[in-house]
Amino acid sequence: MGSPDWIEANFRLLLNAAPDAMLVVDDHGHIVLANLQTERLFGYSVTELLGEKVEILVPPRFRATHPDHRTGYFAHNPHIRPMGAGLDLLGCRQDGTEFPVEISLSPVLTPDGSMVISAVRDVTARKLAEKQIEKLNHQLEEALRRSEKLAATGRLVATIAHEINNPLESLGNLLYVLGANPTLDDSGKEMVEAAKQEVGRLSNLSRQTLAPHREAKSPVLTKVSELLDGVLTMLHRTLESAQVEVRREYQTEGEVTIYPGELRQVFTNLITNAVDAIGECGELHLSIEILLDREIVVRISDNGCGIPAEHLDTIFEPFFTTKGEKGTGIGLWVTKSNVDKVGGRIEVVSSTTGKSGTCFSIFLPAPIAFQVESSSAISPPSDKALDADM
Repeated sequence: MGSPDWIEANFRLLLNAAPDAMLVVDDHGHIVLANLQTERLFGYSVTELLGEKVEILVPPRFRATHPDHRTGYFAHNPHIRPMGAGLDLLGCRQDGTEFPVEISLSPVLTPDGSMVISAVRDVTARKLAEKQIEKLNHQLEEALRRSEKLAATGRLVATIAHEINNPLESLGNLLYVLGANPTLDDSGKEMVEAAKQEVGRLSNLSRQTLAPHREAKSPVLTKVSELLDGVLTMLHRTLESAQVEVRREYQTEGEVTIYPGELRQVFTNLITNAVDAIGECGELHLSIEILLDREIVVRISDNGCGIPAEHLDTIFEPFFTTKGEKGTGIGLWVTKSNVDKVGGRIEVVSSTTGKSGTCFSIFLPAPIAFQVESSSAISPPSDKALDADM
């Protein structure tokens, strides 16, 4: 057995070696001993803490009620236990900053009376990790819900596509017979031909929906300008009734090797959305350019109501819509998916204040031969040109 001085010296050495802040508090709440970790954690020196009430380490708003908890602990059979089990406890540093803590209490009987040893641990890092895990779990749940909705939607779409195949085939046959009618004038024949093309497009969409993979035929060299003009022809009545003025600025025909149906659907979705955003008596601007980085860019701009800034990061997610009950939340998701399929990318710029409007830019890879021919002929658009469209 060592002398009392030896025992006390080694006790202090052991206390200072502890990884947590350690305090010894008497039954009146005075700090009679503290280790070096307490200094590091709370910012007070040990000398400053000795003799002070332990409430100095508690946030000011809790200091009035803390003595009652401390007195109750000493009065009712004190035993080893965590303090404030199930509660979020906070410590307060000398500079007034607060931080989350865990506290364990251990009573000890000394010749000077009952005391309690408190072990205080900073759990800031753990709390941050828990919040991050909670956030990730929430994101995972949202992703699973979207996945389930997409799966259900896919089954529904496949069923609808299967059911409309036969009526589409019959409609195609009727249009063929109608087109062969010798009494049909040129205007009628043009309308029948346009209707046949749209029925064919619906048939292709139906087959693609039912097929597990992309249709077997190879992508073809397609003029983007012709696809845009075809969509405008199809939407002519809609644009006319809404009194939307269409401005075209084609610096190039924009030849790309793609599946035309997919890109046509992209343009249809974006132009239809633009007309909805404009309402009436607005302006729609379509442009095609080739950039020096060997990309063809198609811009579809409107001077409509614009998209709120807080929605710009989510508009391409499935089932997100700003149209309320009128929207399905599928259009822009399909649009982005189709652009991704052809090896392109899509960007959006929008404003809801001042000069409001939206500009969607679709970047498509140009064929190698076209890149070589056009690289010296056409300069890239300036940022001012885009601003002018907005």
